[in-house]
Amino acid sequence: MRSETDLVPGVVCCLLIGAFSYVSNRLILSKVSPLLWAFIYSILIANLVALPSALNRGINFCSTSLLRFAVVVFGLTVSIGTWTTVGFIGLLHVVLVAAFGLSFGLWVGRLMGLEKTMAILIAVGTSICGASAIAATGPVVKARDEEMGVAIACITLFGLIAMVAYPFIFWFTGLGDWLKHSQVAFGVWAGTGIHETAQVMAAGAQVGKEAADVALVTKSVRIFLIAPVILLASIIFAQGQKGSGTTKSRFGVPVFAVAFVVATLVNSALLFVPLIHQQWSSLTASFVKPVSAFLLATAFAGVGFKVKYGAISMIGMRAFVVGLAVALATGIIAFLLLFFVYVPFGLK
Repeated sequence: MRSETDLVPGVVCCLLIGAFSYVSNRLILSKVSPLLWAFIYSILIANLVALPSALNRGINFCSTSLLRFAVVVFGLTVSIGTWTTVGFIGLLHVVLVAAFGLSFGLWVGRLMGLEKTMAILIAVGTSICGASAIAATGPVVKARDEEMGVAIACITLFGLIAMVAYPFIFWFTGLGDWLKHSQVAFGVWAGTGIHETAQVMAAGAQVGKEAADVALVTKSVRIFLIAPVILLASIIFAQGQKGSGTTKSRFGVPVFAVAFVVATLVNSALLFVPLIHQQWSSLTASFVKPVSAFLLATAFAGVGFKVKYGAISMIGMRAFVVGLAVALATGIIAFLLLFFVYVPFGLK
């Protein structure tokens, strides 16, 4: 008979990887998030070492239940307040590019014969918020661990390339002239087109402080879009999913997805209350964000432990072709919208 103590070995293992990943982010390379460090470490261990079966139950717990809880806590770090900073045209730009990326990703995925779940993860990871968006969407669409692993590999690879390519294009190809060599315009482009927050900040910093600040604000708008995206994905996948292992609300949407949206709204509301705005902002920065990063890293250690190279290779290179296509198309559309709309009408 199983007991809750059976969870302990696997959970402790994931916690250790999560802690080591958090330290790696702080001391080794901050441009790689704790979540990605955990994924890298765990997938390497899983494919180089035969893990004891005693770890399995705890690893499964971390990759499912803990992952959903971590996503809800992550919601407490997302706020609608940043929307006012980029202005209406900037907000419209972000939403249009995100909508294009999602639609294009699904279309290319279908064209390439990719499974719908895989295409959704790549599209969401590229268009919305990198690995965090994949972490939030994966449980909703019943993604396999291997599919989440491939999606994260795609957005990590092409995000790192974009982190270097965007500043190079801006400074050395003449296309910077199209944006009037504006740091603000570049920040909006980087914040809209590059996948991970750390990558966005690094790209912006290569152009200037103002570019980095604007890029981070623009990226924050994309992060908030996780909420409507996972709700939409929940509704789409609710059909024909009765009796699944994920707890649903009365509307067929997973409870953790509803809780995530509620958490983002609570965070947004608290930031607009004058009496506690400063205290809540301080608490979020000093406690909630680090805890969220650690929980996501621990949960994704569980995901990584279940990803085997053989299973990834079976998915094939089509996923990477789709990831490259979506990354290129999203970056190009974001740039063209900047040139034709944001620079003439939104740039101050």
